[in-house]
Amino acid sequence: MGEMASHGLRYRDKLEGASNYFIWKTRILVVLEEYDLEAYVKSVVTVPADNDQKNMYKVGQGKAKRFILNRVRVHVVSHL
Repeated sequence: MGEMASHGLRYRDKLEGASNYFIWKTRILVVLEEYDLEAYVKSVVTVPADNDQKNMYKVGQGKAKRFILNRVRVHVVSHL
C-alpha cells in the first residue's frame, strides 16, 4: 500500500477494465504529470541519439511503465 498511497492511488483504484477506465485514466495521468512522465503516454517519444539522454529516456520509460502496470489488475495486464 505504501507507494500507491503516497501517489494518491490506493489498491482499490487499480484498473479493473472498462467499468473504471475513465476515472483510472484521470488519476494515472495526474501521477505521470507529477513525475514529468506524461509524454510517454500522450505522444510518441523519440529515442535520443546521445547516450546520456538515451539513458534518461530509458529510465523515464521504465518509470512510466511501472506506474501503469502497478496500477492495473492482473487480468487487465495482457490487454495493455
